[in-house]
Parts: sequence; C-alpha cells; structure tokens
Amino acid sequence: MEIKTELVLDSSQHEMDRNNRMLLLVNAGLFIVIGSIISRLHVLQAWMGVNYEEFAWVLFCFSCGSILSNLIVGRLIPLFGVKRMLMLTMICIIVALISFLEKPAYTTLLGLWMLLSFGFGGSMVVVMSQAGIVQAQQGKSWMSFFQGVSGIGVIGGMGVGLLSNSMLFPIDSHFPLVGLAMLTLLVITIFGYIPYETEQDQEGAKFKLSTPLILLACTNFAVILAISQFLSWSGVMLRDEFQFSDDLATLGSFGFILTETGIRFYGDILSKRFGKIPLLINTGLLTCLFLFSIYLIQHPVWALIGFVCVGLVSGIIQPIVFGLSAEQKGSMARNMAFILLFQSIAFLAGPMITGSIAQNVGLFEIYLFCSCVSALIVLLGVSLGRLQKVQIPMP
Repeated sequence: MEIKTELVLDSSQHEMDRNNRMLLLVNAGLFIVIGSIISRLHVLQAWMGVNYEEFAWVLFCFSCGSILSNLIVGRLIPLFGVKRMLMLTMICIIVALISFLEKPAYTTLLGLWMLLSFGFGGSMVVVMSQAGIVQAQQGKSWMSFFQGVSGIGVIGGMGVGLLSNSMLFPIDSHFPLVGLAMLTLLVITIFGYIPYETEQDQEGAKFKLSTPLILLACTNFAVILAISQFLSWSGVMLRDEFQFSDDLATLGSFGFILTETGIRFYGDILSKRFGKIPLLINTGLLTCLFLFSIYLIQHPVWALIGFVCVGLVSGIIQPIVFGLSAEQKGSMARNMAFILLFQSIAFLAGPMITGSIAQNVGLFEIYLFCSCVSALIVLLGVSLGRLQKVQIPMP
C-alpha cells in the first residue's frame, strides 16, 4: 500500500515538474517574440515611411492594447478557462504578426499593433497568474527565477532582431516567420500544458481590492516608470551627452539587461534570506541612489557603471512584487491583472513625462526624475511592512 502511494506521489510530482517546464517554455517563448519585435521598431518606422509623431501613435496603441487586456482578460478567465484564454491571446499575436505578409496601411498598422499588444498583455496576465499559483500551491519560491527566464527570452529575441537588422532582413518576412514560430508554441501549449486552477478562479470570485494590493500595484507602477524611462533614454543620453557612437550607445542598456536577468536567478534565494519586504525596501533605496549618482556625477564611465548597478539592484523588485501579489486573497488572475494594469499605465505615461523633461529641461534630469520615482518604492515598501508588521532592517 505504501509503495503504491509513493508511486502515485512520484507520478504526480513528475507531472507537476513537466507542467512547470512547459510554463517556463511558454514564458520564454512569449518574451523571445516580443524581444525580436522591439529590437526592430526603428526598422518598422522606416519601412512604413511614417514620421516620429505618427510612429508615436503606433507606440500609444501598443500601450492601449496592453491596458485593455489587463482590464478584460482577468475577468474572462473564470468564464472561459485558463487554457482557452491563453490560446486566444496567443492567436491575437499570431494573427497580428502574420498580417505583415503585406505592407499594411497606417490605420491598419495601428490596429495590428493594438492587437499584438492585447495578445501579449493578455498572455502575461495568464502566465504570471499561473506562476503565482505554482508558488502558492507547490510552495515554490520561484517568481524571480521565472522572470529571469523572461529576461533570457528577451535577450534571445533581441539577438534575433539585431541579427535581422544586420542582415537587412525585411519586416514582411521577419514578422510572419515570428508569427509561425508563435503558432508552433501555441500547438505545443495546446497538447502539452495543463493549466493550474484555484477555487477562486473556478468559482469566478469577485475581485477584492485591498490596501496591500493597492500598495503593490503602486510599487509596480513606480518601478516600471523609473526603469523603463531610465532604459529608454540611455542610448540617447550616451550618444548626445558623451558623444558615443550608435553601436557603443547600446552598451548601457545591454549591461543593464545582463545584470537584471542574472540577479533574478538569485532573487528567490535573497528573498528567503532577508525577507521579501525588507529586500524590496533596500533594493528600492539602492536603485534610487544609483540613479541619482548618474545625474550627479555626469561622467561616461560612471554612467556605464551606474547602468550595470541599477540592473543589479532593481532586477528583483518586480519579482518581489509579483511574489507578494500571489500571497494576497482572491482570484490570482484578477490580482495579477490589477498589478499589470498599473504597469501598462506606467508605460503609457512615462514617454510623455520624460519626453517633456528632455525637451524642456535636459537629458540628465530624466535620471533625477527616475531617482525620485524610485524613492516611492521605499515609501510604499515601508507602508507595506508596517501594514503587515514586518521588521525592516536598513543597510
């Protein structure tokens, strides 16, 4: 009897491990796709023959599609199920990319870009909520590792995009091929992945807005606003302020991505060692200080060092936020959708704020702005710690 029980447990554990690997594969695949597309945005703009203002509306549609997906997908999961919603969002990505077989009109491009964003944003709601369920149900502290895999996917996708750029590979071939690769991932997902469920998601539990969830959403907003804009202007700052060539100007963002991805594979170990909230506060403080040092020192060598250091200390902030979100009550999918909604708003608001700063004040002042935003992470973390009565050791 004991032998049979052990065999059943071993079989069950093997099935969960296989399913977890499938979830990691889907996660990596999605970020390979988005990394490949993002690295060719400037090529897309030239291929379409649109000016900067027109292309800004393309990026705006991307943000709008992401916000829509965050508002809708979490609500639809209880009605249609996790797997169907994941399939639907992946199909949106596939349709959007394959539609580039022929050069679209400008208005069609806006629609396709919103569809692509809706698919990717919706997929993230599903995938991150599934990762949260794994952490909650299986006792795995792996949210940081999970996002480390996302980073590997982005790096791989950007590598494909950069290779395509160097080979002058046309958009109307590249995007459809990426769409076919996404179709392959969809087929693998259909036959190989068994979604995890929670009682709240199955019963369609109402969304419960709590103070900790609001604080976590605001923290996610702050970290995305600060880091996305710090990264977006890194190449421009190195080129225009320090006269780096276009190739060398990418070193800052490359160094950031490498250290951000690397530290995420150790984030879960650090969270266990120091505690999630104390680690959130201290990494937020260090991020604030390193960003301020770039503004204060204004030297090219220190700027490159600063990019690497910011990636090292800020890389585990978002995994901590997602990990804490997974511990909150209510529907996992709805909670994650709420957290990701604030992320999408940060992506939408960031370019407008920093663009105004760059135009009217200066490029270095963007890093002062990002430093101030990072300080909010510390304040929100302290508030969260007091709410949950966590002792917070400071460095």
